[in-house]
Amino acid sequence: MKRKLSMKKLTLTVLLIATLSTTACSEQKINEWACGHEIGQEHCWSIAEKAYNNKDYDKLKKYLEISSNYGNAKSQNALGTLYETDFLGVKDYQQAVYWHKKSAEQGVADSQFALGDKYVNGLGVKQDYLQAIKWFQKAAEQNNKQAQYSLGYMYSNGMGVQQNTKQAIEWYQKAAEQGQVNAQYNLGIMYDFGKGIEQNYKLAFQWYKKAAEQGHKKAQHSVASMYELGQGVEKDLLKAKEYYKKSCDNGVDKSCTGLKEIEKQLIKIK
Repeated sequence: MKRKLSMKKLTLTVLLIATLSTTACSEQKINEWACGHEIGQEHCWSIAEKAYNNKDYDKLKKYLEISSNYGNAKSQNALGTLYETDFLGVKDYQQAVYWHKKSAEQGVADSQFALGDKYVNGLGVKQDYLQAIKWFQKAAEQNNKQAQYSLGYMYSNGMGVQQNTKQAIEWYQKAAEQGQVNAQYNLGIMYDFGKGIEQNYKLAFQWYKKAAEQGHKKAQHSVASMYELGQGVEKDLLKAKEYYKKSCDNGVDKSCTGLKEIEKQLIKIK
């Protein structure tokens, strides 16, 4: 929505809907009217939320389309997201790009990120790293953690921009502090191996552990390894075993190997 509705407009909305309800207008007509007018957008969103909760995705799509065609950026973002999921039975990335672009141009960060992601992966649009960078940058500057991570990744790998580890670390840091798990893991790697920053095992361990606690299987392996070697943390074979097992259970083969080796060491200690 372009701006928050005033109490006066909200009151007017309620009165108009109540008036329409007492006429020959059907509920469908009332809803269509609401979704196509500024003062009815709050009512429109309550309809959309109810349809979503009831898993009535065709109805959800219908009213989001009316609202989106009216120009509601929030609805455009939701409609774009709907098209890129399986809710409608088939994904339509071209439609997703169409609606996300309209929303992104109105400044919605989630759509800006989604549009950047489509350009990176060539979904519904020709792959274009420069366009991806453009939209990720806009979303990242609005503190969107997914865009911040993506921007960091592109700087780290020189995708659409000159490789720049310093910039990569800055964006990873911003995303990691907001809990973005891949940014936390990648930041751990930077500190672990001294990539573009002074090597610091303690900070590497801290970021790996944050990612590991969110279930990141590679981070779980890294945490286990650092517990085993005593890098950045006091050596603790029992903790190493715990994290190797978590990573092994998540399908990391080298963690399964590490788990066996730790178990052998623990038997010897006993």
